[in-house]
Amino acid sequence: MFRLILVEDEPRILRHLKEKISTLRPDFKVIGAYNNGEDALVEFHWTQPQAILTDIRMPVMDGLELLTKVRVQFPDIPCAILSGYDDFAYLREAIKLGVTDYLLKPATDEAIIDILDKIKEKLLKNMTLLEYEAAKQIVQASDSVDLIPSEWIHSTKELFFHGNYVLVYAWSPTGDLPLDTKQLQTMLRLEEKEKLVSLPSGAGNEVILLFGLHGWSEARCIEWNRVFKENVELSEGVSVALALSLKGMQPIPQLLAECKKQTRIKSRFNRGTFFWIDDSAEEVVNLISDSLQSVLVRLAQFVSKQQKQLFHRELDSLFIGTTLVPLPDNRRDWELLLLHASHLLHTMCKDSFTSKFDLKRTMETELKDEVWKLKKSTDLLAHIKEIWGTYFFRSEQEQASQRNWANEAQQYIQNHFREYISLTSVAEVFQLNPAYLNRIFKRTYQISIPDYLIKLRMEEACRFIQMYPFVLIKEIAEQVGYTDPFYFSKVFKQYTGSSPSNYRNLPN
Repeated sequence: MFRLILVEDEPRILRHLKEKISTLRPDFKVIGAYNNGEDALVEFHWTQPQAILTDIRMPVMDGLELLTKVRVQFPDIPCAILSGYDDFAYLREAIKLGVTDYLLKPATDEAIIDILDKIKEKLLKNMTLLEYEAAKQIVQASDSVDLIPSEWIHSTKELFFHGNYVLVYAWSPTGDLPLDTKQLQTMLRLEEKEKLVSLPSGAGNEVILLFGLHGWSEARCIEWNRVFKENVELSEGVSVALALSLKGMQPIPQLLAECKKQTRIKSRFNRGTFFWIDDSAEEVVNLISDSLQSVLVRLAQFVSKQQKQLFHRELDSLFIGTTLVPLPDNRRDWELLLLHASHLLHTMCKDSFTSKFDLKRTMETELKDEVWKLKKSTDLLAHIKEIWGTYFFRSEQEQASQRNWANEAQQYIQNHFREYISLTSVAEVFQLNPAYLNRIFKRTYQISIPDYLIKLRMEEACRFIQMYPFVLIKEIAEQVGYTDPFYFSKVFKQYTGSSPSNYRNLPN
């Protein structure tokens, strides 16, 4: 299946072409139909077409400007143009852009078939695009390893033909990844015709690399360990998993799925880690030693007696290490430890503290969020104090003030969401710590401030599109507080499941 976008400002011609292409050449799929070049360009990173068929003369952005911009990033993508008999001057400019295929209007069935066959021929020769498509299939197969389609291996075997592969998966909770692909390629000393391919990822905090190798040896393994140790271990919070396949491509999706799982489990605070995936069973460790259990009991006693200073002092001692209690060195174990501690505190304190919201579940969610987004375990201490500090509200009046902060923040966001605001700027208005305000807001409304802000903006964008269906995407973005129409389009599609252009055509 080849993905094609159509750009034509006459709706009748656009509909006709879309129907004819699906009928005459079913192996082509029209994944986007636009009435100007700007809309097509805004959604290009979403549609990711393999070919373009565009009119020349259009409002807002014409076909030549669209092709000029597309060629900058995708110089090999096949492009064909729609033109009338009086467009010779434009055709000459298109030829300068490397466009040699054109379709005269009105287009006959034979002409449409001819242009599609030419595009298909170019696509089959364009190994870069096909390789990207195959790489996407590998990643998609890893997301559903129990339902891997049998045909995926056949579609990749001509492009991925090495006998040995090393898969490298890097993940960071903050998105700060130290892997420089070109530098790695040099340091690992790939031999002639050995290959490095970057696999596409939908997340900004992960990198997936696939090395196709002629051979593997113990000496080479030692060299790779040295290179990755130098690149990873000094990087806070980064986890890198390596997996070796001596059986070609077949095991890669399963290995990638396991890499994703293990990087989360072995992610550490304060420093990076890299490791090789193997089949050894995961060791089960009892995290709650007798000494740690004693610390947790003392914390619960301080809460029941409302001794906040002693409670904080005990936490400080635990984190600094003066209590001589061993603490976890990876995030997964930290999560388990804090959830156990939270459960114990709530169990011992539930008779002395009442709340109108589900305190236990809320605090557990907040603890897990902090474990997986912070770089350093020392940063975790302040957030734990804030979360468990809820136990020290002595009166309903203090709790009421929390709800007022959330209510005031909600009113402020509703009045200013069309402006460029964020969690940080909202917190500054109330002179509160952003994480603290967000926590209070989420407890009250069961949604975080960033998510609430997106919700308001997307609802307003939908309403605005319905009222003004012909408005430009850039104007819609500005109407709801976004300066970047590309980013707005991405968020809109994530929220609604439809691009702004397609949303216009949905029934009300």
